[in-house]
Amino acid sequence: MKAQRLEVLKNILNQERTNALARLRELRRNQGDDVGGSPGDEMDVARSLTDVETNASLIERAEERLKSIEDAVGRLSRGRYGICEQCENEIAVERLKVLPFAVYCVDCQQERSQQRATRASSNDEPWRRWRIHDEVEENAEDSNGVTDPEELLTIHDASPFEAEEGELEQAPSAAPTRRRGRPKKR
Repeated sequence: MKAQRLEVLKNILNQERTNALARLRELRRNQGDDVGGSPGDEMDVARSLTDVETNASLIERAEERLKSIEDAVGRLSRGRYGICEQCENEIAVERLKVLPFAVYCVDCQQERSQQRATRASSNDEPWRRWRIHDEVEENAEDSNGVTDPEELLTIHDASPFEAEEGELEQAPSAAPTRRRGRPKKR
């Protein structure tokens, strides 16, 4: 049984290593494609820079994953792969298929996550204890200080070429000028 489990774990790691290497090669090949050609305008430059940064982040993640898999291969050679670092029980094969570099079993990982969440909400982060007064929250919900653009919209039924209300009643002091844009609010 133990030899069979060991063989399954080796196959999982080998497959994951192969996939991670292929993904890393593909990302690096795409990185070379992103660098070529000079972009045309500012939007093209911005898009190109975004693509380069995104690809660099993906490469970094793929390298981290590959490093984690290599660490798992090292644990396998020492006979520690698939054994929880905390409770010393075997990590389920199903978990290792999903997360091949897992160091903790599901129960121990959940316990560690809860401890981390508890520490994060402790005195280290006093801003978590602050409470906004109810009246401030109510005002924030009622009015966020932004006027809906539709409230500012003025609708005119008249033709855009006709004089506006009250426009002809005033004596022009100078030669009439052509109006541009929307009429001013009154």
